[in-house]
Amino acid sequence: MRSLKKTEGMNVIPFIDVLLVLLAIVFVISNFIALGKIEINLPQASNIEQIEEIKHNIVVSEDRKYYINDKEVCKRKLEEAIKTFTKDDTVTISSDKHSLYEDFIFVIDLLKQYNVDKVSMVVKK
Repeated sequence: MRSLKKTEGMNVIPFIDVLLVLLAIVFVISNFIALGKIEINLPQASNIEQIEEIKHNIVVSEDRKYYINDKEVCKRKLEEAIKTFTKDDTVTISSDKHSLYEDFIFVIDLLKQYNVDKVSMVVKK
């Protein structure tokens, strides 16, 4: 009787499959990081005026997150940052159309509290 040779070794096919999936995930995530954009749906308006010099941009997202100049901040850090604004700084507020009105008013209230009067809202035409 003849015995069959037992092939010993590691099966690398599942390992390659896992690596390809991880590579695809890295490509997708790096694409979002490279864009560096915060996804918000702006409300629409018919009367729009273009502002030339914007000093600070505050974004209120749908998931109740705040961003100053594209950097995420908590409410406390938002207030600390607004304290440093001067009266002559131009501030734009971009609020998602599905965000809470309460979050928008919170930002407006902070700006008024620290005497920042040059405030504009970003909308879609």
